[in-house]
Amino acid sequence: MLNRPTHCVFISLLAFTLCSCGGDARVKPQEPAPVVKSDAQPATKSGAAIKDPKELIALAQQKKSPERDAFLLQAAEMYLTQNKVDKARNLIGEINAAQLAEQYLVTFSQVSAALALKDGDIERARRILTNPRVEQQLKALEPAQEAELRELRAQTFERNGQLEESIAERINASAVLTDSQKINSNQDALWQTLMILPLSELQANALKGSGGITQGWYSLAALSKNNTQDISAQLATLAQWQKQWKTHPAANNLPKDLRALQSINNQQPRKIALLLPLQGRLAVAGEAVSDGFFAAYYQHLNNNNLPSVRTYDSSKDAAAAYQQAVNDGADFIIGPIDKENVNTISKLPALRVPLLSLNYPDQQPSQPLANFYQFGLAVEDEARQVARQGIQDGYKRALIVSTAQEVSERSAQAFAAEWQKLGGTLIGKNTFASQDKFSESFRHLMLLDESQARATLLQQQLGTKFEFTPRRRADVNMIFMPVTPDQGRQIKPTLVFQYANSIPVYATSSVYSGDADAIKNEDLNGVLFNTLPWVFDNNNPAKQAIAQTTKSAAVYGRLHALGADAFHLYSRIPQLKQAPDMKLYGATGSLQLMPDGRIEREQMWAHFNNGLAEPLATVVDNQNANNQDTNE
Repeated sequence: MLNRPTHCVFISLLAFTLCSCGGDARVKPQEPAPVVKSDAQPATKSGAAIKDPKELIALAQQKKSPERDAFLLQAAEMYLTQNKVDKARNLIGEINAAQLAEQYLVTFSQVSAALALKDGDIERARRILTNPRVEQQLKALEPAQEAELRELRAQTFERNGQLEESIAERINASAVLTDSQKINSNQDALWQTLMILPLSELQANALKGSGGITQGWYSLAALSKNNTQDISAQLATLAQWQKQWKTHPAANNLPKDLRALQSINNQQPRKIALLLPLQGRLAVAGEAVSDGFFAAYYQHLNNNNLPSVRTYDSSKDAAAAYQQAVNDGADFIIGPIDKENVNTISKLPALRVPLLSLNYPDQQPSQPLANFYQFGLAVEDEARQVARQGIQDGYKRALIVSTAQEVSERSAQAFAAEWQKLGGTLIGKNTFASQDKFSESFRHLMLLDESQARATLLQQQLGTKFEFTPRRRADVNMIFMPVTPDQGRQIKPTLVFQYANSIPVYATSSVYSGDADAIKNEDLNGVLFNTLPWVFDNNNPAKQAIAQTTKSAAVYGRLHALGADAFHLYSRIPQLKQAPDMKLYGATGSLQLMPDGRIEREQMWAHFNNGLAEPLATVVDNQNANNQDTNE
């Protein structure tokens, strides 16, 4: 993880960690263990009826430890519940953790870890929650508190990239939960975490163990995540799972996406129409999308429910092509790909037959248009994902480096809107035009000129010269760079030259062309970017087929992936509608249907290391690899 600022109020917490020989303890996945109930009394019994944290603080001032600590701890809990984080943090800082009575330790750790998570300091939260003193008490807690602690640990492990540990915590929590709503909430969260793991890891874990609950979850997750296969084949695998795991907690309470799967098999289209440009300036793009679609289609020839497909020319009048397809009996239509025609479709009064456009209109319909689904390679989706990831990584103050190109500007605007919506602060924006001009403007933006001026003034006052390194402004902890590879190769070295080399740099897929030239891309080292899984998935059968049959596989890779996912989406739309949290794990990313009919993509992450683009299982992998301090 990247090092985060450590607040002075947690010095006592550090003493607590050192005194108890914390180490780097980590939870190991295990089966739920029997619960041992604790006889410990409530931490603040005498103050249980008090609802005002100020009264608790007043009581604490009249007491000595451990009663004083108990009142302060309860007040801190109240402030945290009220989202008065600073007040809660100050109270926690007044408690001497090293001398804290054992019955208060878990609550103290929960509050401290929750505060650390709010600060974005995931590593500190992990250390608190995996301290041996806490883990020794874990299974001796009352069921309700054990469940709360495991929930917090599960969240922390997930955010720290320890997905299997997070899964283990939720499985253990399920053994002590009794409230049906909390059981379902925990299972939903467990399922979402399982779905983050790559399919290969799910399949590997499904082969481990001797038939325990954990193995059953991995097996079920593996068959669910493999959702680009035929629905009938997936249903057959599900039936086998249910037969094998009759006593598993999920056997009678399947995740929503699998429940939906059982109801859509008889709703599959029999005739599909492709609306693609067969002539004009977009004909080559249309051909690339078609190649991707049919490459995926031909991988499923053994499917008895495979629909027939007919292509219509959308280069002149997409609305007329749509109507002709409807008249010809199509029961699902895919396309068009250009914005102008998608705009036309979006303004139609009604759509008799469902349509999946392969682009987005300039403006969403004022009211969602029934049967209108939108899917594409929107740069805005990528930029919003970067913003969400940056906030999740604990960054709050971002700087944008973009260009005057339309795509870069759209990315910058989408990032800024999402970033500020999530509570982040936008420190500034710098537009790259040329390296010389950018270096000068970036130097000014980072306040390096002011630093130099202060040093010059000091030298004049002292009457002597001394060695001096300018100090950049310290309130920027992330840079977003939606640029092309060539532009990135000029911008990144400038950041290093202007003393900003320790600030994490995030980008979108535009920064990587697929060119595996280590020397050429060396200047991009450390840049983290999101991209299509297609880029790194050389085992994808559709991708392999295209590489064997076309000469433009690399150039039009994004469009090939778009076509392949369009094929996988047509059969899954009803399932996505019934299970709003479900994602289709396709060639362009994790695909989720939004309430307005948009298919939103979430891409995988990669980074440049020694000049080569390398995929990351989680963003935390990149942070652990860099391990750099951003607080200069």
